[in-house]
Amino acid sequence: MNLYLNGNDYHYAIEQLTRVFLPDVQMQKYFDCTSFEGEYIACTSLPGEDAVHITLCVHFDGMDLQEKECFSGEDGYKAGELGVCQMLYRILTAHFDYIPQWGIQTGVRPSKIYFNLLRNNSADGAVKYLKDSLFISESKVALVKAVCENELPIMESADKKEFSLYVSIPFCPSRCSYCSFISHSYDSIKKLIPDYVALLCKEIKKTADVTNQLGLTLRTVYIGGGTPTVLSAEQLCSIFDSIRESFDLKHLTECTLEAGRPETLTEEKLRLIKDSFVTRITINAQSFNDEVLAAIGRKHSAQDIRDAYALARKHGFDNINTDLIAGLEGESVESFLSSVKEAIALGAENITIHTLALKRSSFLITRDAKKGQILADTSRMIEGANLLLAENGYVPYYMYRQSKSVGNLENTGWAKPGKICEYNIFMMEEVENVFGAGAGAVTRLICPEAGKIDRIFNFKYPYEYIRDFEVIVQRKSEAQKVLESYAMY
Repeated sequence: MNLYLNGNDYHYAIEQLTRVFLPDVQMQKYFDCTSFEGEYIACTSLPGEDAVHITLCVHFDGMDLQEKECFSGEDGYKAGELGVCQMLYRILTAHFDYIPQWGIQTGVRPSKIYFNLLRNNSADGAVKYLKDSLFISESKVALVKAVCENELPIMESADKKEFSLYVSIPFCPSRCSYCSFISHSYDSIKKLIPDYVALLCKEIKKTADVTNQLGLTLRTVYIGGGTPTVLSAEQLCSIFDSIRESFDLKHLTECTLEAGRPETLTEEKLRLIKDSFVTRITINAQSFNDEVLAAIGRKHSAQDIRDAYALARKHGFDNINTDLIAGLEGESVESFLSSVKEAIALGAENITIHTLALKRSSFLITRDAKKGQILADTSRMIEGANLLLAENGYVPYYMYRQSKSVGNLENTGWAKPGKICEYNIFMMEEVENVFGAGAGAVTRLICPEAGKIDRIFNFKYPYEYIRDFEVIVQRKSEAQKVLESYAMY
């Protein structure tokens, strides 16, 4: 499809909203054209004295529609961008007979919009804007409001002299069919793991050198992947030792370790983890339906998940998260909600409800009856899970969205009171420095006074990480210079 832009550059907003309805659409952008060809969306802006005059033409899939409106506001560009989305939304919802629950809001972090609105509005005013201007449904507005209320105390406790540490272990027993993370199956890369772990420990030490010189205090640690527990007990121990020896842990409030695959958990590893500084682990079911687990490439059964929980409880773990994914192949609404009930029955202190994000986004096209049913079922899964969790005393405390998620729906972390994961909030709301170590890790440096965020990226793949490790070390020194430069603000 062609996208013609005259007098504006609203391409990102138009493309993102169009993909809510046609997720696999590819757009070719053209600027300042007087004639339009093929299937297209054309947006023309004419600035007035106190307003922006916009004409929107939509010509595809049997539509040949045109709308004209005038938008005013202190920021004419933003007013026009919002107006274009509202116009396009009205056209597409009428044509496809589909009402997205998130309206025209397509960003990764809906909570940021709500917090920004609160700066100049009451809570009622912020809610009104979400409903009336962004067309977000009542249930999603209530969800984002609840998330923000639960996040706020943790956000306000963040200190610019604190930081979080993310440690990347990008290895899994096998690769799931839906996975888009930087992760490698153990068998395909096991020969690299000893060198990787050794260099990771060196990077952790280098990170401590930098943060110690800056006078920063370590608040939270997240050891993620991948599945870190695919490593041997000895390899895990070396990583724990490097963290313990490199950092002062007396101010550490939490440490999460992803133990996602139950088949990677043993008595020896759980004993080692419990004896360390880890306070929270994840045992990620994704589903308690054996047929679904087999279809996505998992090598364990639902009973293996139950057994792993029992083993973790035996060793004294009292803060366990499990992930469940709505929209997996072969999963019905009833079986998904049965999985939610089982996670609740197991007593999981954290339950994260994910919406499936598909690379083959043609699954989502609403024009296809079968695919439209997938969309409707996934929405029912999410809404049903939210109701079950709320009824059982869980509170939503962080939320984000992924590109190409079914129905533009969300991922939400739910927790029992007192079991909220601080690291997840710091990551989502970008209120604390995060130093990353390992392949694919990102160091994110924040200067709140200037509204500034700098990111320093590690190499994505383990072989690159090992080959070019000296570059990783140099980048850690760059992080120190960046934070030192923030002192000027």
